[in-house]
Amino acid sequence: MGRLWVPQLVTTSRSLLLWVALLCLAPAIRSNGPPKASLTLEPPWFNVLREDNVTFICEGFQTPGEESIEWFHNGSSFPIHQDAYNIPAVNIKDSGEYQCRTKQTALSNSVKLQVTSDWVLLQVERLEFMEGDSMMLRCHSWRSKPLYKVTYYHNDKALKYDSQSFRYVVSQVNYTHSGSYYCTGNLGKMTYVSPTVFITVQGGKPSTTKVVIIAVALLLVIATIAAAALYYYKRHKRAANASDETGRIEVENSMSFSFLKDTDNLEEEASGHSIYQNH
Repeated sequence: MGRLWVPQLVTTSRSLLLWVALLCLAPAIRSNGPPKASLTLEPPWFNVLREDNVTFICEGFQTPGEESIEWFHNGSSFPIHQDAYNIPAVNIKDSGEYQCRTKQTALSNSVKLQVTSDWVLLQVERLEFMEGDSMMLRCHSWRSKPLYKVTYYHNDKALKYDSQSFRYVVSQVNYTHSGSYYCTGNLGKMTYVSPTVFITVQGGKPSTTKVVIIAVALLLVIATIAAAALYYYKRHKRAANASDETGRIEVENSMSFSFLKDTDNLEEEASGHSIYQNH
């Protein structure tokens, strides 16, 4: 059983090395397909007010002079073949998911547009951020009417008050920036409160240092398994050699004992023969 266990351990080590190699090559394998088109929204706010002006921009490889761009709204294509799709005055029906692609690219990322009808709106680029990202908020009024005495709130706590500046910027967000946000502002003598938006900040993307640490840890695990396999292989080999040596000594001792016994028998026979002749 001991001799059979060593090849099994070596096979396990080789399998682990194969899986590590496949994991390292997986990104390259996935990248063999056509690249995805890139879709962006200008201005970058995903939530807008009715009658705002928005433009979707599709970027990707395409043949110049050909109408090779295809647009999708909520999964259905519509007859626009330019690299920019402008909506001069959005309406509620324009809400939804947008995507695009060209003849040389795969379907783009999905961009969400949410159109609401209100007097004041707290605009954000998206509702989910990664730790370390920058975040910008904008207190926006219908038809961009003059807005005064703007205050931003996070979890019902006032963050910033400004008489005429309508943006609040966080250079690097962390988990403490998750929660509810809204803003208030004056249109003339009336104070308006925007609908509340809920923002989530998730854990940061793995840095290069973390990737290196993970790779080193995997190499250490593989090296440990290989060393253990080699150690047990040599140990079992020594045990096998020792067993063979013990068997050889036992055989030699048995042969020596048989030889001595045969010699004694021969001497006894010779002695008996001599006595017989004397008689």
